[in-house]
Amino acid sequence: MLSASSSAKELMQTDVVTIGPSDSLRDAMELMVDSHVSGLPVVDKKDRCIGVLSVTDVLGAEYDQAESALGADVEEMGSYYDPDSQQWESMRFVGSVDELPDLTVSDVMTHDIVSVSPRSTLREVAQLMLKQQVHRVLVMDEKLYLHGIISSLDLVRLVAGEP
Repeated sequence: MLSASSSAKELMQTDVVTIGPSDSLRDAMELMVDSHVSGLPVVDKKDRCIGVLSVTDVLGAEYDQAESALGADVEEMGSYYDPDSQQWESMRFVGSVDELPDLTVSDVMTHDIVSVSPRSTLREVAQLMLKQQVHRVLVMDEKLYLHGIISSLDLVRLVAGEP
């Protein structure tokens, strides 16, 4: 049975869906939808993790695109729930995935990676998630190789006694 003193390696998900920095935002969003995830680690050609792309990053790019394309006086607004800030945010409506700006993952990804080592305890993982106000941490080694991912849902499952 896992506990707060168990290691990140014992809880992490190892079937992590990743994306490359030169892939398009369209491809990234389709991959997120198909994989039922809200964020993707970004790995380079040497399989080192160099960033994270989240739905929030993509929505920010959409907002910037809408603002420049439609002008500041346009009132077509929508809202979305930002899981990272746990607040409803407003944004101008852009449209479908086909209308995403012609940007690559590296254009909008977050370069500051929130990560732990495979040896970190689950208590340390939870404390880091609270401190950084994130819903996922990457499990990486010192050479930036991705070993897995732990989401807040993984921690909830642990506490609930679910597999």
